[in-house]
Amino acid sequence: MRERLLEIFNDVNFKKPLNVDELYEMLNLSDAKDFTTLAKTLNELEEEFLITHNKKGCFASLKFFNLDVGILDVKDKGFGFVDTNDGGIFVHESNLKGAITYDFVMIKIFTDEEGRAEGIVERIIKRGNQYFYGELKVYRNKFIVNSIDNKIKLTIFIKKEHLKKAKKHDIVQVKVNKYYPNNTADGEVVSIIGNTLDKGVDITSMVLSSGINVDFSPEALLEASDISDVVKEEDLLNRRDLTNKLIITIDGEDAKDLDDAITVQKLPNGNYFLGVYIADVSNYVKEGTFLDQDAFNRSTSVYLPDRVIPMLPKKLSNGICSLNENQIRLVMAFEAEINNSGEVVSSEIFEGYIKTRYRMTYHDVNKILLGDEELTKKYYDIKDFLHTANELSKILNKKRIKRGAFLFESPEPKLILNDLGKVTDIILRQRMDAECLIEEFMVIANETVAETMTYLDVPFIYRVHENPKEDKIKRLLALVSSFGLNYKVNNTKSIGRILQTILKDNMIDDTLDEEEIIKRGVINTALIRSMSKAVYQENNIGHFGLASKCYTHFTSPIRRYPDLLVHRLIKEFLLMKDDVNVLNKISFYNSKVNKAGQVSSRNERIAEKLERDAVEYKKCEYMEGFVGKTFTGTISHITTFGIYITLNNTVEGLTLFRDMYDDYYEFDEKRNIVRGTRTNNSYSLGETVKIRVLSSDKQDRTCYFRILGKETSHGKRSTK
Repeated sequence: MRERLLEIFNDVNFKKPLNVDELYEMLNLSDAKDFTTLAKTLNELEEEFLITHNKKGCFASLKFFNLDVGILDVKDKGFGFVDTNDGGIFVHESNLKGAITYDFVMIKIFTDEEGRAEGIVERIIKRGNQYFYGELKVYRNKFIVNSIDNKIKLTIFIKKEHLKKAKKHDIVQVKVNKYYPNNTADGEVVSIIGNTLDKGVDITSMVLSSGINVDFSPEALLEASDISDVVKEEDLLNRRDLTNKLIITIDGEDAKDLDDAITVQKLPNGNYFLGVYIADVSNYVKEGTFLDQDAFNRSTSVYLPDRVIPMLPKKLSNGICSLNENQIRLVMAFEAEINNSGEVVSSEIFEGYIKTRYRMTYHDVNKILLGDEELTKKYYDIKDFLHTANELSKILNKKRIKRGAFLFESPEPKLILNDLGKVTDIILRQRMDAECLIEEFMVIANETVAETMTYLDVPFIYRVHENPKEDKIKRLLALVSSFGLNYKVNNTKSIGRILQTILKDNMIDDTLDEEEIIKRGVINTALIRSMSKAVYQENNIGHFGLASKCYTHFTSPIRRYPDLLVHRLIKEFLLMKDDVNVLNKISFYNSKVNKAGQVSSRNERIAEKLERDAVEYKKCEYMEGFVGKTFTGTISHITTFGIYITLNNTVEGLTLFRDMYDDYYEFDEKRNIVRGTRTNNSYSLGETVKIRVLSSDKQDRTCYFRILGKETSHGKRSTK
């Protein structure tokens, strides 16, 4: 019934909305039971927003009525975009009708004077947030709360009788009782999270505001408590014993969830043997369990400046699933022979168990590769192992570049926090050979696993990345040209090569000074923003950024749900653990993969936003201590209202044109230049300037600077 109705409504020859009786007759239905099924199915399709009805009770698709639904995202300037299946639809501020960011809305679509699609909010189907979190403040003798999520432009007024003992500067949870069209609301305090001076309460409120659940269900925790802390003998049955192999882990110094380990050796024929061993989380987190449901709902671990919100309970993520040193652990193994051109000659995927010999850190491995005598002596028996691994990594890297993959490198900040949770310093993370080595091995494992499963033609979940949109590439090339770098795209096929050339010309390494790193980072970041967002889905369309025809995520099942699902699919369809009811399994996993792709892609975006917001919040908090101080920075972005400058510690700040008192400045958008009308003084992208910190607003995640002048090659300031 459902499929037949959708076929009618989506037919290109569909002329007019139909009522229930007309649909009953068109479908050749014959009895009351059929009529009930028809009415029920129409209701279900309406609830899924695939169809709707008019005032006469006649049904048609949303598209027929020029309607669509999606999540609203309101920008700082007041207008918004609704994320629909057909892309982002612009909504003017006057057409928002009281809707705010994250609301699920229905919009009426029309065409503006220039032929572009615009929307008007018809109704707010569901508010994006049930509760809001923020600092209780006093404004004109009234208590107010603004969401700590700076994308939510809503001022909530709280009457004294609704404070529940909350005081000024407390971080509170607020429930809205009534919304008003002017982005204000009446609300009440539901609970007090803590005070702004309490350690970690700022990040806690951001986590709660994001909707990410920090607590596991009691049922999931009960299931976790029943799992043994050591690998049981029966779990080793029918698995390959790999404990005699020299296998190590390489991770960050403070990592506790170690889900990948490696071994490498040079073969007598000159090829390389690579083993990538991934924690077999699927052995402990079974389909249909409460642990699985919690992991599905979270989809990913979240890494914040002061904490980690794990996808799995710590007993699993840091315990029985983590490939800890000298502990027997279950793994999904990928082993391959790779030639000197980086081609996989042969490969195998199977279940095994390992005992890692060393828990290495990126820092120590990098030092050994650079010839540090003390560490080389300490880890003498794996010295050759590490150099062979690095050798293979370079071969794989060269192959990836040759086929057109992009090696994105933006300056990544590391926030140093004290015991009170305050930032004491911001330093640049160095990405050297050890980090690249692990990345290359994970990429080749992910790619080969995806190719292997694709040949089977069974349900599978891919990591896909669409080609960038043409208009975004044009904007990128215009920005890059502002740095004096000119590239020309001859046709769509050359886009990948041009982007790769831009990256190659702006590679970041430890030989560069901080200013040059930031400058190149601006270009790399702009390039990343020009890309489409990688997502998870069941249909393989390739991965543009990796220049890969077939890619998945197999290597991080402790912290990503799609990886856990990939392990299950391997067991079900490649290893054929149980060959009974294969057709039923295909049907089940087709549905599961589809849902997992959608949920994981959405939750990944939420987690990334939270991680980014938390870092920006902490950066602004850090800069509060430097108001009035001067710094050197690089002009990283220019808008119609001001100039963004990125400091050498990656903090980005805004200089508003109205705060530039020495002249009246105008923005030349085509040339990305700001020029003074009286002095002819100009500022352009990539230039180094001296600034003074005027203020730092944690709520808006914005630092405000005043430009004092350009930095010349002699280190003196110039205003010309």
